[in-house]
Amino acid sequence: MIPEVAALTKETRTGQILIRRDARGVPFIEAANETDLFFAQGYATASDRLWQMDFLRRTARGELAEVFGPGAVEVDKLHRVYGFRCVAAKLFAGASAQTRAVLESYARGVNAFIESCDARSLPIEFRALHYQPKPWTAIDSIVLGKLFAEKLSFTVDADIFRALLSDLPRKRVEQLLPQSSPLDLVGERYRAYETRVFSAEQRAILAEVLNAMRRSQAAASRDSEVGSNSWVVSGAKTVSGKPLLASDPHLPPTSPSVWHMVHLNAGDLRVSGVAVPGMPCVMIGHNQWIAWGVTNLCPDVQDLYFEQFDSGDTDLYKTPAGWRAADVRMEEIAVRNATDGSPSEPIKLEVKVTRHGPVIVERGSIGVSLRWTALDADLIDLDTFLAINRAHNWDEFKAALSGYCGPPQNFTYADTSGHIGYYSAGRIPLRRTGDGSLPYDGATDDGEWLGFIPFEDMPHAFDPQAGQVVSANQRIVNDAYPYHLTHNWRVPYRARRIHDLLQTKAKFDVDDFLAIQGDTYSIPDAIFAAEVVKLGQPFVNASTEWHDLIQLLQGWDGYSNPESTELPVVTEMRKAFRNHMLNAAIGVELAQLYEWRNEGTFVDKLITERSLEWLPREFVSYDALLLTCYREAVDTLTNQLGADREQWTWGRLVQVRFPHPLEKLGPLGQRFATRSLPQNADGSMPTVNAGARVSFRFVADLSDWDATRLCLPLGESGDLTSPHREDQLDEWYNVTPSTVPFSEAAMASATRNEQFIQSQQQG
Repeated sequence: MIPEVAALTKETRTGQILIRRDARGVPFIEAANETDLFFAQGYATASDRLWQMDFLRRTARGELAEVFGPGAVEVDKLHRVYGFRCVAAKLFAGASAQTRAVLESYARGVNAFIESCDARSLPIEFRALHYQPKPWTAIDSIVLGKLFAEKLSFTVDADIFRALLSDLPRKRVEQLLPQSSPLDLVGERYRAYETRVFSAEQRAILAEVLNAMRRSQAAASRDSEVGSNSWVVSGAKTVSGKPLLASDPHLPPTSPSVWHMVHLNAGDLRVSGVAVPGMPCVMIGHNQWIAWGVTNLCPDVQDLYFEQFDSGDTDLYKTPAGWRAADVRMEEIAVRNATDGSPSEPIKLEVKVTRHGPVIVERGSIGVSLRWTALDADLIDLDTFLAINRAHNWDEFKAALSGYCGPPQNFTYADTSGHIGYYSAGRIPLRRTGDGSLPYDGATDDGEWLGFIPFEDMPHAFDPQAGQVVSANQRIVNDAYPYHLTHNWRVPYRARRIHDLLQTKAKFDVDDFLAIQGDTYSIPDAIFAAEVVKLGQPFVNASTEWHDLIQLLQGWDGYSNPESTELPVVTEMRKAFRNHMLNAAIGVELAQLYEWRNEGTFVDKLITERSLEWLPREFVSYDALLLTCYREAVDTLTNQLGADREQWTWGRLVQVRFPHPLEKLGPLGQRFATRSLPQNADGSMPTVNAGARVSFRFVADLSDWDATRLCLPLGESGDLTSPHREDQLDEWYNVTPSTVPFSEAAMASATRNEQFIQSQQQG
């Protein structure tokens, strides 16, 4: 116990805001009112992550080329077309007075930290790139939310790919793009795909749209693999008799970490968990009464439209009511000279916006526009999370979610009264015709949005009879559900594994939940290996290659441990098998564009059924195909890891890395690199422990908030010289997150240093 901390009273706090930090540098902020609280959160976050915050807002606003040069122009162009900056400005203008006050307090805190720095005390990234941070604004915090929407909304890719397959029979498309899996937890699901004919010109334009989006992702070094796990069990299934809740969102690995840990305390608001650097409040965590986790629902919230422009006046486009003028805005992208760092001639970009949304690509008189819930400017996500932070019970939690309009998510829930549940929240459109899974003709009203699925009809459950909820991006509805959510569910490997592990014990504790978070059993790789062994057994005595392969895989336990020599061979064979099958079925060009989040089900079906219908013509049998896949795997592993097969371990093949945006800055860039570790799970995300994509580990114990466990992949700070830059890496890697104090006594005991800053109420 630290006497001077324990003795704090409201009187001695007058005019002061207290920021305590524990051994990991986590800020515990205590203020007399919320104005001061969010000011201090902005200040504390900026002191840990100022350059990351600036990088993220530049990304969202389309202002990277101003400091990174020509290589960032593609990223900037796409974000200028999306118009995130314009949307954020409209959202702020229409926000409630309370929300505006929170955002403005947070911005003042960020700017107070910036003003406290001189050129030498700013984060080294500013000095390396030779620029100064601009003042933070309330709009900057809103625009960051649009980056999350971009990461978590990806059905437009699938819409385009389906259109590129439009000349194939429906049955073949449904086989290539399965909607359900034998491993699903909610029964069968079948909803026929729409069919629509697209011309060669339209398909070429759509391929251009897809390539433009992927070029932007590549230029930003963004990984498209995202997901999450969250599950909760009732007190009937725990040692303590109170619920347990786990959450570990999966996002592209970055340095610094995606999240910032924080504890906020002012008046009746007392909440702990993780926040987005640059945004106020806590996004995932717990307060005195409830805990919550979040996973991506993966719904279809993006639609494409072919717009017919007038060849004589290219600002006019066709609608059912006649020609209409598109809104046109001119964007000017500042670009730094790649050789000497001086400003280059700005790039001028004309952005057209139709009644559906911005035109992503235009060729001749045909354009493709995008409608996307993230580009609507009528509701702000912060209101939802502020209300969740204050919620006492299920009814208040549900009320908070009713106005949520961000990327639709599954929110898992538990409270100290013993209740558990989940609610899928977010706006999912209802179309006039079809389900949005193929581009529409924009000159008609066929694809118009008539509204959204009513909140009360969104999937949810409260105190389910099974005493558990498992959410891992899998399909969550069956044929009884009347609305279309998406065709593109994530393959249910993680959900099935979590569900099965929750059947292995009568009572669970925190350590059991951490063991599940760390589980590396790979269902698809185990399936593939077993089928290879089954098929190859008859050839063991006749072929040295088959003998070696069967000897390696027979008896493999299916776990993706760093020491595994089986997994590298299996994963490389599975990739080769998948590529041969796709190349034969749809051609090399389309196979390179193939991306489907239930792809694993397609590959599992091919390897288990081994239908002659799918066997590529160049192979006389599946054993011949698999032997070729084995040879290709051997070649790949030899090239990457050398000829010694004892060295072909998973930990050598794949490394856990957290790339920093400045790592490629020549010799200076090496200073920004973080420590690498052997991969501890499968990089293709079929295991519960999704490796480097696990953006934090969180287990909440509703019987004792001080027993809650939470850690980031690296640490709280983005400062290269800070001891907290990657001091959480080992506990994250080993799935042994530290406890996070919540009670006053626990926080006082954990405090290692404290800082008082001036209250905003006192000027």
